[in-house]
Amino acid sequence: MNETVDQGHLRTPPGRLFRKYLYSIVALAFAALAVNTGFDVWFSYREQKQLLAATQREQAASAAIQIGQFIGQIENQIRWLSRLPPELSTNEDERLNAIRLLRLSPAIAEIAELDAEGREQVRVSRRVADRIGSKTDLSASPAFRGANESRTYYGPVYFFGDTEPYMTLAARSGGRNPNVVVAEVNLRFIWDLVAGIRVGNTGKAYVVDRMGVLIAHPDLWPALRRSDLSAHADVRAALDGVGPPSGGLVKEDFSGQRVLSTYATVPSLGWLVFVELPLSEAYAPIYASIGRSTFLLIVLLAFAVLVSLWLSRRMTVPIQMLTQGARRIGSGDLGLRLAIKTGDELEALGDQFNRMAAHLRESYATLERKVIERTSELEKARDHALAEHDAAERARSVAVAANETKSRFLAVVSHELRTPLNGVMGVLQLLDDGRLGEVQRRHLATAAASGETLIALVDAILEYARLEASTEALETRDFRLDHLIETAADLMRLQAFGKGLTFDLACDATVGTSVRGDPVRLNRVLLNLIGNAIKFTPSGGIGLKASAEQHDDHVLLHVTIRDTGIGIAPDMHERIFEDFVQADDSIARRFGGTGLGLAIARRLTRLMHGELTVESAPGVGSVFTLEVPLSRATSGVAQGAVEPPSRPLSVLLVDDDPVNCEVGEAILNRLGHRPTIATNGAAAVALAREQSFDVILMDLHMPDMDGVEAASLIGKLGLPRMPRIIAVTADVSRSARGRLASAGIIQIVSKPILINALREAIEEDPQNEQPTATRLAAGALIDRHFLDDQRELLGVSQIAKLHHLLHQTGAKLIEDIAGAAEAGDRKQLARSAHQLGSAASALGLVRLFDHCRDVELAAPTMSPAECESAARELAALREASMHTLDDLLAPAEQRSIR
Repeated sequence: MNETVDQGHLRTPPGRLFRKYLYSIVALAFAALAVNTGFDVWFSYREQKQLLAATQREQAASAAIQIGQFIGQIENQIRWLSRLPPELSTNEDERLNAIRLLRLSPAIAEIAELDAEGREQVRVSRRVADRIGSKTDLSASPAFRGANESRTYYGPVYFFGDTEPYMTLAARSGGRNPNVVVAEVNLRFIWDLVAGIRVGNTGKAYVVDRMGVLIAHPDLWPALRRSDLSAHADVRAALDGVGPPSGGLVKEDFSGQRVLSTYATVPSLGWLVFVELPLSEAYAPIYASIGRSTFLLIVLLAFAVLVSLWLSRRMTVPIQMLTQGARRIGSGDLGLRLAIKTGDELEALGDQFNRMAAHLRESYATLERKVIERTSELEKARDHALAEHDAAERARSVAVAANETKSRFLAVVSHELRTPLNGVMGVLQLLDDGRLGEVQRRHLATAAASGETLIALVDAILEYARLEASTEALETRDFRLDHLIETAADLMRLQAFGKGLTFDLACDATVGTSVRGDPVRLNRVLLNLIGNAIKFTPSGGIGLKASAEQHDDHVLLHVTIRDTGIGIAPDMHERIFEDFVQADDSIARRFGGTGLGLAIARRLTRLMHGELTVESAPGVGSVFTLEVPLSRATSGVAQGAVEPPSRPLSVLLVDDDPVNCEVGEAILNRLGHRPTIATNGAAAVALAREQSFDVILMDLHMPDMDGVEAASLIGKLGLPRMPRIIAVTADVSRSARGRLASAGIIQIVSKPILINALREAIEEDPQNEQPTATRLAAGALIDRHFLDDQRELLGVSQIAKLHHLLHQTGAKLIEDIAGAAEAGDRKQLARSAHQLGSAASALGLVRLFDHCRDVELAAPTMSPAECESAARELAALREASMHTLDDLLAPAEQRSIR
């Protein structure tokens, strides 16, 4: 189908492209014309101004020359009179010569001749009677003195009778006894000269003497008033010897009119001749030139608009045809042919459009088949992706199940291993009754440290997983720093001696102090570092050096462990602290190990806010440096003694293992409390119903009824005074804590039971008499274990700041949630719920966090009524959670204040 489209059918009215071309061409033409006209006007203005200023300077210079010639002529005349020798003339001759001079020069009003001593010989005047031989002493007159000093004296201008200007001119003759001729000169000639200067039509000239006083002006009144112009900037500059600007000076004249001014100087007198022309007259030719240029610019611009219209239409009509053709081709009319006859690139573009339409028509025949084939391929790919997704989901489910199985296995193994260890550690602690000798106490401390080391080996099963999941928390208590270091060294010394190595221990006197920290984890790091040093040192020895820096609020422990072992390459100094990394591939074959020891040691060190580094080189050994900040001890209890409680408590110990029961009973008696034993969960529920207990120590893993179920049943007894239930277990995972919180258990003591840890758990808040409902709410609303961890890590003061901040931000977020629910803004509702949940999680408000997460996920599909209901529920839950949190944190904050 070869259809030729009519050109008139495709032509459309000018659109944006036409206007763009039109505006662009007009703007370009206008810019060119405007720039050309602007330059022309600018240069014409400058030339006219320079020419006008030059004309005015010539007029001022001409007037200055005439004034100078006038004064010079009079000066020559009186010099002629003074050159006559005194011996060749009498006074009468001098009088006749003076009269003759007065007739020759009408401007001279009076002549006086003085001898060399300044005595008057002759005075001839037009104003008074002549005098001959008066011998009046005028030696002190300015004229006589000035003539003797510089041969010619020009006096200041003065007015005779306040109507006519005069000046005194004196000249000294030559010879041995020179005489002085003094003439009084009438300056009306200068007035007539100034009045005769024509500056344009309305301009004028005036003269200023060397003091800046006006002496001649076309208007006589300013001159008669002797106007002082020295304060004017141009007059001041001229008096200072500054020449006039080349382009003239624009200023205001006496009447306030703006004028173009210039000036010239009379050289002999120092007078200034100013010439002024009003700006309106001065710039009239320039304004006329600008007007002509503007008119020409408008005419040329109109012509440019007409040319632009023609050019724009010639360019845009073919482009509009191409646009319409492209639109029809896009709609499926592939038989279109454009007929553009411009003889340029636009015609070639039209031909390309026609060829493109032909190619599209040819390819369209096979397009549907290709689409069907591609759709089939995409369906197959989709089915394959769905199958892979299903397989991945099944694999993920298997992995999750395997992970849960691993967690349960680790919990059971840890519990079963800790149960016999609990008995060993309990007996060792009971043996230290304060009456042992130093050697016995040292052996007992070594045995206790061995037991704790065995506990550490059991803990290593879960250590890596806890650190990876960030669930490891410090358990702080008071201990002797020197005893811990010496015990760790004693444990490893025999191992070093067994390899034929030396073991040097150097403890500074500063470590002989009591501190507060986590001795188990600190001991674990020390044993790991010492064991590594022994393990990788074939010959030579090990050296341990310890010191402590005393600060105001803490003690900074420094420990260096030096060995003469195989060393570590510099590029491996940081990598050896990564998981499953050893110095090189031969290490595992020669020495064994998994490469986790140093990784766990550094993580535990940083958990205690310390740092662990290494310096080493291959073949020369290694130096590990441990720095850990420790708090000062809060208890003054002596080693081997137990501080009596502030109030003996009634404690129910629930455990199915008889050894644990015996050890637990002995520890409770040692602490000064009253223990009662229950060997299973049912017996614990029965005893709790019959007797009143302050605390229940509940073992979780029992055969007939586990601790969680027993705690739930005790919580439902409706006792008048609900005891605090403390879980005794080795399982401290997050899921276990969630189950315990739901049963009202808010505290956990880890197995094996250490006497200090048990004392702190039981006597944490002996004056707490809050009702049962509040404690149960605390267990349900707040993750108490997480809150305790945060308090240990951040400190009471930082927790107080977070508590205050949560009060403020929580109230604001509740307002935002209510506003979003009322406005139906589901995105804002989800965003504010997310922010509230994040804030709540910082202090363990678990139920509020979970509910916020549920609202955040469900918000996009909620109805308006459901949004408002969710907002009310969040507000109520937040208020209850904050009330419970206030009760839990109030005692700690009060202790911090005290």
